[in-house]
Amino acid sequence: MSGRPPLTFTPRRPTGRRWLRGLGIASLVVALLALAWVAVLALLWAESWWRLGGEDVPALRDEVTALGETRAPAEATTVLVALTDSVDPTVPRESPLLAPVALVQVGGPREQPAVLLLPERVEVDVIDGGERLALSEVQLEGGVDLLARTLADYTQIRIDHVASVSVDALPRLVDAVGPVEVCGRAGCRDQTGDELRATLRTADGEQLVHELADAVRALGGTLDTWWAATSPIEVRRVVRALEEEVETDASLRGLRTLDLAAALATPTRLDVDQLPLVLNRETDEVIELAEPYQVRFQHLQDGTALAATAEDEDDLRAQLFDELTVAVLNGAGIDGLAGEVEVRLETAGWDVIGTGNAPTFDTVTTTVRFQEQDDVLALAAVELGEVLGGNVSLEPLAARPEFEDEPVDLLVTVGEDQEQ
Repeated sequence: MSGRPPLTFTPRRPTGRRWLRGLGIASLVVALLALAWVAVLALLWAESWWRLGGEDVPALRDEVTALGETRAPAEATTVLVALTDSVDPTVPRESPLLAPVALVQVGGPREQPAVLLLPERVEVDVIDGGERLALSEVQLEGGVDLLARTLADYTQIRIDHVASVSVDALPRLVDAVGPVEVCGRAGCRDQTGDELRATLRTADGEQLVHELADAVRALGGTLDTWWAATSPIEVRRVVRALEEEVETDASLRGLRTLDLAAALATPTRLDVDQLPLVLNRETDEVIELAEPYQVRFQHLQDGTALAATAEDEDDLRAQLFDELTVAVLNGAGIDGLAGEVEVRLETAGWDVIGTGNAPTFDTVTTTVRFQEQDDVLALAAVELGEVLGGNVSLEPLAARPEFEDEPVDLLVTVGEDQEQ
């Protein structure tokens, strides 16, 4: 007994202290996780700040815009939006336009955003260049900066911001957040990035505008503060997509992207219009309609509704064509053929001042002759050909054609193709 150590007893820790110790450890773990999460969010914030700053667009600098006589409604914002083909960072050139250039105007007197579409083939005088190019060529030559500079000079509309958006931008954003529920005029549906990409490549004109607006609204409803705080991987993918697929002067740093998304998520009707594009079927050249274009530009300059342009254009066409004179010659030698064509044209609203015989009767294809370098006559010749039908030939002349030794605006030589 004397060699054995004395018995000792370890006192039992009070239950309350063990519970407090466990709580302390759990609190420390939570605090460390919270700090780690804050650090991740801080890194994401820093990355977005670094990558999403607005780019310098010389066309929007004060000293440049002050040189023109552009205008827009007070407190309204006008944004030039160009949808381009896929961006290839390995190729040092601008991406071609994939759709009409859009002038989007919001705020000021407008209760709903106005979207004026300018087809890629519309020709403009390139400022400081002395060339006349289609908008698609302007984009390839100088990108969104040259587009903004040239369109501000061409339309006399003040442009506040620009955005060149790749056709892959929105699909990449949809891929980042997962399929989104897109609600449009055809109802609601879940849409993936690939489906949206295919839609954007096939839609055109007003349909394209509404498809884009529906997709942006769906994304805007997803990209909120809670999503950003709980989806760091997706946030990084969004930041990369915006950096690589969107070129804009506007800063998207920090919470500005989320603020913009929230603003775009609000359902709203769009006031959409497009410049009329008339092609010469023979040469495939664009016939510019200066006055109808100016009417539309004025709506953005003044902040009035674009929907009114449909009536404006009808009135303008009536004014343009009411004064035009048409003469019809029988070039096929078929009895009564010129008279039959005269009745058809007058029924369609054309002023036919007389009919007669052509110098020869060997005309096979009907021809409409008019003085060249006159946009109104060129448009009239196209529409006259539409009334006549068939493969009508349009022939511009150096001077006005003549009928019975008097000048006439449009001279129709009827061929055998009009017999039926």
